[in-house]
Amino acid sequence: MDKINQSTTIQNQPYNDNKEPFQDNPLWAVTIGDRVYLRAGKGRESKWYQEGIKNGGQIEVDGQIVKIKYLPVNNKNEEEQVTKAYLEKYHGQYPIDMMISDQCANATVELVKN
Repeated sequence: MDKINQSTTIQNQPYNDNKEPFQDNPLWAVTIGDRVYLRAGKGRESKWYQEGIKNGGQIEVDGQIVKIKYLPVNNKNEEEQVTKAYLEKYHGQYPIDMMISDQCANATVELVKN
């Protein structure tokens, strides 16, 4: 968790249907307690969001690769907590307005080690 909290971005690498990473995107990540969250900038239409939920993937933080599952967050209270965490960590940075928008909040995932 400390590495994620200290990093501005993590490398998000969702798998395609062949279980191979198909993208390598730097994304903002936040933690709440021992839980890690990402949001899709283009909402639920984001290809990485759709493929990640379907196939899993991996993240890279500080040179370490961790295999993960992407669990969609469907609880409004949890989404609001994640929004607060984004605001605290990334306040004043571009594109924070987009990342706390309803479209992105609706595309919040929790990352769980696989």
